[in-house]
Amino acid sequence: ALAVSVIVTQFIRRRKEAFPLRAIPAYDAIPLFVGEAVEAGRPMHVSFGSTGIGGRNTPLAVANAELFYQVAARNTSGSTVLTVSDPTALPLGYGTLRRAYAARPERMRASSVQWYPAGDRSLAFAAALTGVTRDDRMAGNVLVGSYGPEIALILETAARRRQSSIAGSIDIDGQAVAYVMADHPLLGEEMFVAGAYLSESASQRGSVVTLDVLRWLLILDILIAVGNAIREPVARALRGG
Repeated sequence: ALAVSVIVTQFIRRRKEAFPLRAIPAYDAIPLFVGEAVEAGRPMHVSFGSTGIGGRNTPLAVANAELFYQVAARNTSGSTVLTVSDPTALPLGYGTLRRAYAARPERMRASSVQWYPAGDRSLAFAAALTGVTRDDRMAGNVLVGSYGPEIALILETAARRRQSSIAGSIDIDGQAVAYVMADHPLLGEEMFVAGAYLSESASQRGSVVTLDVLRWLLILDILIAVGNAIREPVARALRGG
């Protein structure tokens, strides 16, 4: 995996178009969502859900920070509101927006990051976010993190107010709801590859290509193993016949 990643990354640095990434509609839609927000003069809403730092969801929190940075950085003339439930995500949220607003620090406000004390699968947190999307008149919502079935409340409110939505959850129940109700769901490892799709980083793009290459190699190994397993019984059956 390391060798393939290094080799692919070096090729991508020289010829980026030689390794196209498979299309993920959610990432293709983000520039359009941000453009609509800028034209309407309304903020974008991004949320970690109950994802935080220091637990089993730490890798997802870090990946989400890159996704939310890309959304805020593209929203050059507008504003972005970031909501969290886990207190450990607060410094990550502030750091993400500060990095996005580095060229225009005056856009950073105390209310840009909002914490609502709730927890996993919290209806109270979902109810708070429905208030955020309603009162602040959000143009769109990017909800990626740890959500349960309560994400339906947020997505239903967004749909009634004709707000665009991208959603994904590490929780299987929340993922099922996001798949049905969000305009563009993110599934499985798609939540971890925002940097490769939305930035110009050759190393991140190389890591995604490497994962796809290794996936196909694994499929090939499985097919070979299955073929070897059934070859001998088939040969005996033919000889017996």
